[in-house]
This record gives sequence, structure tokens and C-alpha cells, in this order.
Amino acid sequence: GNTITDRLNADLNDDDVVINLASNEYFKAINAKNIKAPIININFKDSKDGKTRVVAIFAKIARGAMARAIIKNRITEPAAIQKLTVDDYRFQTNLSDDNNWVFTRNQPPPKS
Repeated sequence: GNTITDRLNADLNDDDVVINLASNEYFKAINAKNIKAPIININFKDSKDGKTRVVAIFAKIARGAMARAIIKNRITEPAAIQKLTVDDYRFQTNLSDDNNWVFTRNQPPPKS
């Protein structure tokens, strides 16, 4: 974990923020405690029958779509990410805090 962490730290400037769109599994490859910048974790949840939860396959697709949207829109300020709507996911202030941002949508019906 330290090789990736060291490489990431070498690329960071004083005012940078790390936007984490990795799955929990891949994020374990870095030593988050040693990252020299704030980390904002982005989570995608689907609402169905009054419950909101992570649906792994939908979250994986949404993480990729969010990464594309950030690059395509040349976003350089984290706050601008909150304004994005990706695959119907929208930022939810009430479910988020400074380091964990939650985007939700109504779960689409299964494809027949």
C-alpha cells in the first residue's frame, strides 16, 4: 500500500483533495491515513421500497460514469461534483458529510 500512497502523495499539491471513486476493495490498496490531502469518498445508493442501499453493479457503473463526467466537464473544484447528475444519481446533502458524499436515485425497474 505504501508504494501507491507515496506515488499519490508525490502528485498532490497543498490545496488538493483526493476524490475517491474506487471500490472499497481497491481503495484498500492505499494507506489512506498517510495521504497528505483530504479524501472525499463518493457513494452511490439506490432507493427502492422506501429503503436506500448500495447495489454493487449499479454503483460500479456510476463510479465510472462520474469519473467520465468529472474529466469531460474539466471539474477542478470538488463542490462542482455535487452539482452533477450522473445516471439519475443526485447529491444528497442530508445523507452526506464533509468526507462522504452520497448520491441517490430511484432504482430502475429490472430490464425484461
